[in-house]
Amino acid sequence: MADNNRISIKGTSRVLAITCVVFTAVSTILYDNYHIDLIDYSTPVILGTVAAIMSCAALQRLFCSLFSKNYLSFDYKELSPIGTIPSETNPDIQEEFPRTENTTSTVSVVTQKSSYLEKYEARIEELEHAKKERRTAIISTIHDYTTFFTKEELETLHENIEALAYGQQERYKPIRSREDNPIKSPALRHFAWNIGERLDIPLIDRAKFIKEIFPHELENATIEYLSKNLRDSVTSKIKIDVPENGDYRFDCMRNFGDGKISSY
Repeated sequence: MADNNRISIKGTSRVLAITCVVFTAVSTILYDNYHIDLIDYSTPVILGTVAAIMSCAALQRLFCSLFSKNYLSFDYKELSPIGTIPSETNPDIQEEFPRTENTTSTVSVVTQKSSYLEKYEARIEELEHAKKERRTAIISTIHDYTTFFTKEELETLHENIEALAYGQQERYKPIRSREDNPIKSPALRHFAWNIGERLDIPLIDRAKFIKEIFPHELENATIEYLSKNLRDSVTSKIKIDVPENGDYRFDCMRNFGDGKISSY
């Protein structure tokens, strides 16, 4: 836009310059040859033209000033075919007559989201229920696996295993193995590893478990030592029993076939 204005100004200036030169040359020739003075004839025309240009410029500036200050304005409101203002400019009509398509779409999205959430929550409950059932079955199998205590101590051991399974270490109660058939440290370490592996218990928690419930048998063992030696190759009454492919049963129980083992 600025470049166009510059070109127009240059062109106008050039035309005016040529006109002045031509006028001067013609007036000189006429005056020298025919004693005709063009200034007498051209002066009124020039003055009238200048006055007209000045008047147009002044009026243009006046009208621009009035329009810029909104003294003169023309408001046109586009009417609908029935002579009413469109709903986009009338919020009252929008509130009274909402768009049916948008409402239907919103309700559909909310319904789908609600249905998805209900299915998701039902699936979570189903998985939690299955997880609890599996943990209960594992604990029951571990109870059957532990038969090397007296009847009274065995009941306490089962309570300790329940506390281990559900992370309730404050419920641990100390017990002792049978005096006629004592259990030594290697067997207790293997026992803790076997049941902890099926319950997915960290090694340090397995070590704390046997250290707290067997303080007499593990009197000289530290928790750090126990956690590092839970799964060792030392010969003992209880062997390391690695679960296969998610099967939480113990080898000795599968070998007997009846799901239980009577003694070690």
